[in-house]
Amino acid sequence: MTSIHKFNSKQNVFEKTPRLHQTELAVEAKRKRTLMECRYKRDEFVSSRDKGKALAGSALGTLVPMLIFSKIQKKSLWKMKYGFNEIASMSIGANVGSIAVSSIGKRKKEKEKKFNEGVFQVINSIMPMAMVDGGIKLCEKTKKLNNTTSKILASVTGVVAGTQLGIKLANKITDPKNVIPDRKYTAKDAIANIDDAVGILVLGKVPFADKIHIEKLLPAIYTYSGYRSGTSN
Repeated sequence: MTSIHKFNSKQNVFEKTPRLHQTELAVEAKRKRTLMECRYKRDEFVSSRDKGKALAGSALGTLVPMLIFSKIQKKSLWKMKYGFNEIASMSIGANVGSIAVSSIGKRKKEKEKKFNEGVFQVINSIMPMAMVDGGIKLCEKTKKLNNTTSKILASVTGVVAGTQLGIKLANKITDPKNVIPDRKYTAKDAIANIDDAVGILVLGKVPFADKIHIEKLLPAIYTYSGYRSGTSN
């Protein structure tokens, strides 16, 4: 009588047959890849080449407005001052640059996903900053509120309100018919949008911010923001 080995025994066919064993490893790799994709909300892996294109486009998109404003201010890139216009221009430039370069040769569906992520990134950078800028200007026009404490409180309020409004606006623009679930604001977004915190210190003209030159972080922050849009698929 022919003996039939149990599947889970030491004589497992996967262990006895190299080709099938390789298939088992491939299945496990695919499972891990699927979990990774779910974690980062990507449909496919992003190759090193595509990551490089996204980063290059984002860096270029950040640099161009910096060069323009440094020329307008007649200051070097290192010494230029950052206001709302400079911040908004870097955010838009980084995302446009990254999406444009990384979309070359890509399918229409993937381009749309990059665009949607770009809209989310830009709006959630600019909207809070716009409200921060407005709050600070209001404080400066009001004698009793023209102090650092009031400006910081107005800024924090502006960031919270601007972020909530930005999320709703971005989802409305990218999905006007509300067909797909809304893009949520995640912990990773909060980390990536640390520009809000830096922007508060810069626009609020907080004394210690000038001493440690915290505004120098802004180009790197917006480059990363654009990179996230460019690697979205």
